[in-house]
This record gives sequence, C-alpha cells and structure tokens, in this order.
Amino acid sequence: MAALGNFAPSGDYAFPYRDLVGTQVLVTGGRGTLGAAISRGFASLGAQVWCVDQSPIQAGEHDPRITHRVADVRDRASLLAVQAELAQTAGLDVLVNAHGLQIRSDFAGCDEETWMTLTDVNLNGVYRSCQVFGEPMRTRGGAIVNIGSVNGVVVSGKGTPYGIQKAAVSHMTKVLAVEWAPLVRVNAVAPTAIPSGMTQDLFANPDYVRTKTQSIPLKRTGTEEDIVHAVMFLASSASGLVTGHTLMMDGGLSLV
Repeated sequence: MAALGNFAPSGDYAFPYRDLVGTQVLVTGGRGTLGAAISRGFASLGAQVWCVDQSPIQAGEHDPRITHRVADVRDRASLLAVQAELAQTAGLDVLVNAHGLQIRSDFAGCDEETWMTLTDVNLNGVYRSCQVFGEPMRTRGGAIVNIGSVNGVVVSGKGTPYGIQKAAVSHMTKVLAVEWAPLVRVNAVAPTAIPSGMTQDLFANPDYVRTKTQSIPLKRTGTEEDIVHAVMFLASSASGLVTGHTLMMDGGLSLV
C-alpha cells in the first residue's frame, strides 16, 4: 500500500477512498473523542486500525476491526513496543497523530510545569510518534496526518500554549513533507472547536457556543465527521499531490 505516499489518484470518484481498504492505520490518542471517531472511520472502510492511547480499553468496548494498545506519546519505549509488533506485519500505511492535551492559560499566566506538560504531549509527542512510526514508511511509502488546531494560526487568549505548540506541529508537517518525500506525504488538519472531551466544559456553556458560532463565517462549529472526512482525504491517494499542507477546518474563522 505504499502508493498512498506518492501516487496519482484513480478516476473512482464515487469511492475515492477505495485504496484505504486493507491498509494498516495507526491512530495516536485513539481513545479520545476525535481519535476514536477517526479509528472507527478507517475501520468502516475495511482498514486494520491500531488504536494507541495511554488509557486501556474498557470491558464491553471491544471492536474486532480495531487493535488496542496502551502506550504514551511521552514515553518512547512504549511506542517502540508497539512498533515492534507492527514490524512483524506488512507495515504501516497511515499514521494519524490525534492525541492532544489542553490546559487553558494565557502566556504570562502559564507556569513552567504546565508549559512543559503541554509541550511534551502536543509537540514532543508528535515528534516521537513520527520518528517511531513514520520513519519506517520512508522505505515503503505512506501518509501521515497530524491534528493541529486553528489556535495554531489565530491567537486565543486562554489557549496560548496549546496554540503555540500546534503552530509548531504545522511547521513540523512542512519539514517532514520535504525531508521524507517522495515516498511519504505529510499533512495536517487545523480544526476549530468541536465537541469533545477536551472542550466539554466550553460546549456546556451556552454563551460560549453562541459567541463561537457567531464568530465563524459559516455559522457553525465543527463535528467529528468533518474531521474524519478530511483525515481520510489526506490519507488517501485522492490527495496524492498534496503534502506539507495544513488544511483549515474552521468555517472561515481564521479569515476574519
């Protein structure tokens, strides 16, 4: 399935993601709201999904299409243990870095412990994941999709550390797109706020939802499905000429 990395798309416009069927896909943060949705989406296409998260699967949550592994993006050894298993297979075709952590703060009020904690997950975690899981793709091809944020483009008063780290992820995406070409394509998506475990306190506030919606030209916030479709596009050969790009999924918020 190396063709996902550098391959002109087919004319199968009715099912542009056909080349994802039978692929191996790894999703970090795969038990979070967005990571789980992405995992289910790829599994629905017939991909074999490796769901990597620091939280173990709970009783009754087993899905035969998804292989769960407990690993922490802050711990390289735990990621290497998963990669050792992958090395016994045909190899990984798609890597989606969907993990993330938000502790809201402005810049001046962010203490060093908070800054280092956020950086180790949101930035260093992508660095480790790409090195451990993405680097082996350089000899066989593949696609990497990083989950960024609109806060990496616009300034959010209480999301400053997170936004700085997501801006760095967008630049890392560009660097890897150049260094790992031509066999590996590397892209990112930058969503506006979507209902998730990370934003449940915000979406529980009607004033926030009303104000946020009014600030977006398309007058709606995002959904899991919005992001899953974008990730599938960037992972498939439908985007075979796209690399180093951060796709804004913000309803036009970054334009105003």
